Amino acid sequence: MSIDTVVFGYSPNPERFSFKAYELLREHNISTLAFNPRTDSIDHLPNNFNTLTLYISAQNFKKFESEVLGFQFKRVIFNPGTENSEFKNLCLLKGIEVVEDCTLVMLRQSRY
Repeated sequence: MSIDTVVFGYSPNPERFSFKAYELLREHNISTLAFNPRTDSIDHLPNNFNTLTLYISAQNFKKFESEVLGFQFKRVIFNPGTENSEFKNLCLLKGIEVVEDCTLVMLRQSRY
């Protein structure tokens, strides 16, 4: 099965936005993989997917940045609180579409 979206910074806590986004993506029949940086190994992420939606602060994401840039993806969504100008610029240089928005809102407004 190919993965369309990786929810990077996923939490199994139903109160967290990453959990809600993961569930809503699946409700929209979007093939989705949850990645919890506290418990999962980055080695288990697929190399090729369409969208990376971030739910991790720039500070906590820093240690994953170079590995993630080695993946092949077309779009990154910076959800509120995940803004990261350095990673944004690196993505733009690689031709990756950069979106600063909320995955939940995008899905609910049919803009995903």
